Amino acid sequence: MGTYSRWFLSVLLLILGVCAVRYHTLLTAETAQADARYRSEARQLDLYLANTVLPLSVHTDGASMRQVLRTALPLNRNLAAIAWHGGGTRIDVLADAAPGEQVPAWFARLAGMKPIHHRLQVSLPGGNDGVLELQYTPELPLLQVWQAVRQQALLSAFNITLIFVLLGLLLASHRKLLARLAQAIELLRGGDFTVRMAPGATPEAQSLSRAFNGMVGDVGAMLDSLQTSQQQLGAQLTETIHMQQVLQKMSWQNYHDVLTGLPNRTALAARFEQELFLARERQRLMAVCLFDLDHFQAINDRYGAEAGDDLLKQVAGRLHEFTGKSHYAARLGGDEFVLLLCGQASLDSIEQQLQLLMHELSLPYQCDQQAVQLTASAGIAVYAGKDMNAESLLRHADHAVYQAKLTGRNQYHFFDSHLDEEVRTHHNQRTEVRRALVNGELRLHYQPKVNMRTGAVVGMEALLRWQHAQRGLLSPAQFLSLVEQTDLIIDIGEWALRQALWQLQRWSAAGQQWVVSVNIAARHFQQPDFVLRLKTILGEFPGVRASMLEIEILESSALHDVEHVRRIIRACQALGITFALDDFGTGYSSMSYLKRLPADIIKIDQSFVHNMLNDSDDLHLVRAVIGLARSFRLAVIAEGVESIAHGERLIELGCDLAQGHGVARPMPADAVLDWANSYIAPPQWRAAKYTEDQIQD
Repeated sequence: MGTYSRWFLSVLLLILGVCAVRYHTLLTAETAQADARYRSEARQLDLYLANTVLPLSVHTDGASMRQVLRTALPLNRNLAAIAWHGGGTRIDVLADAAPGEQVPAWFARLAGMKPIHHRLQVSLPGGNDGVLELQYTPELPLLQVWQAVRQQALLSAFNITLIFVLLGLLLASHRKLLARLAQAIELLRGGDFTVRMAPGATPEAQSLSRAFNGMVGDVGAMLDSLQTSQQQLGAQLTETIHMQQVLQKMSWQNYHDVLTGLPNRTALAARFEQELFLARERQRLMAVCLFDLDHFQAINDRYGAEAGDDLLKQVAGRLHEFTGKSHYAARLGGDEFVLLLCGQASLDSIEQQLQLLMHELSLPYQCDQQAVQLTASAGIAVYAGKDMNAESLLRHADHAVYQAKLTGRNQYHFFDSHLDEEVRTHHNQRTEVRRALVNGELRLHYQPKVNMRTGAVVGMEALLRWQHAQRGLLSPAQFLSLVEQTDLIIDIGEWALRQALWQLQRWSAAGQQWVVSVNIAARHFQQPDFVLRLKTILGEFPGVRASMLEIEILESSALHDVEHVRRIIRACQALGITFALDDFGTGYSSMSYLKRLPADIIKIDQSFVHNMLNDSDDLHLVRAVIGLARSFRLAVIAEGVESIAHGERLIELGCDLAQGHGVARPMPADAVLDWANSYIAPPQWRAAKYTEDQIQD
């Protein structure tokens, strides 16, 4: 069966199915309506005869009764016969057969309408009973149903015929088009590349002819091109040789680091398994040494990426020279390198070679025409015939590197299970912090910031707390260091931003237009999509102006890549957000970098404020920071104001803004409004005055 036949059959079956459902519904509805009317008219005639004819039967003779019964026949066209039994007589009256169209017997069976036979009984004088029998036939209702269904069937037949005619014309047109295409293809297969299909009358035929003609044209052009290429065989051979060289280079790059020329992670995996097998067979030791350069990112930021790449090449060169033919060195990526010390007799031998290599790596490097000191931390995992695989050994070496960095860097450390357990403990603690974030155990407490001179509350600093189920309320110092070098600190930072903005929205509704500052960790702040994510979070709180948010970053977190931090600050300030440098004065390059960082506020570190009343050095530092802020036209706020005397001295030095336990301790958000409504600044602060002479002492 062809495709077109299947189409016709499918359409026919679909139409028949639809028609079967439609006419079943139509027949059921028409039959029910006609039957109801048929039975209603019969009941009406029965009632009429019972009230009129039967009373007459008592006093009427047989001839008169027959005449009365005949007069009842026209009252219902469905009445076929009337019979009277009474007084020893029987009178039968039959209706005349109605001429005209007859309903087919199969339709009558399908409709299911039945004749109606009614008996009406009356008491006669003398104690006898008279019975009036009425026989109704459904021929007329059936005829009405038949005519209605037939009329709809004729319309459906016309529509179906029209559909099939149009479908046939369409398919015939397609068959003709396909026949033309098949003929043209046969000519093309025979080698006639000049064959073309004439455009047809329909858009489909025109599109097909254009596609076919374009294809034939392309084939012809390809043949011409092949003929031309035969004349360029020598050049192609040269190109092939060149491609082989490129493929060889690509194959080399698949197993080598492009920058340093050392084997890469893929090559290391293959060599690792081979060396493990040899060590197992020869019963020798093999050491996996993982090297991580110390503070490489700081050097990279200072001298540039190109100088950093040159340093990596120099490190790779020293590793390559050290390995010779006995060992194997590879670069994992970034500033991480691996060395396999193969065929070792003892741990002492491994340690001696490591000492030589660590000394070699610690020698000065040439960077930007000057000597640069660069060291490395190394972690060593030793294979001693145990059932260990390459992945486990690398993981153990990585744990050992971590321990080497903890002990002061420029160290090497051998892996042992006890320290590995400590590493896993740190991991478990980080997992617990993540669980606290997910379970809603983190809290924000708020410490007020005030203008000591006017007594006005100018804002709040959001401070992180952990409501631990067993240990109670924990400060950030007790858990934040566990995650500040992981991406979890980013999730915590975004949670704190959302929580602070939600609280700002509530305070704004209460009439308080405070600025709330949120501390952002360096890892979070330096993410490439930090500004985009911040815009998204601000968009979740349309009732909060961006100018009501202040971001605090540690001064030291800005020193690794000042230009990058500067761009982020500028982008955030364009949104209306203000920036504060926290713990100012504790960084190693505060003065030189301040002019390059467009901060709005400087926060004097509390370590200086605490002792400034008793330590002249701290007092001079506070005075210098205030003077520096005034020179750069920046606002300045002092942390750690513990007493009225601290506040008085700060006002005299020119710093009016402060926070600390002398103002208020950090408190839950629910307590802030009550505290603010009842806060009154000490009168000593209001009376204190700034004197220029004190700044110049």
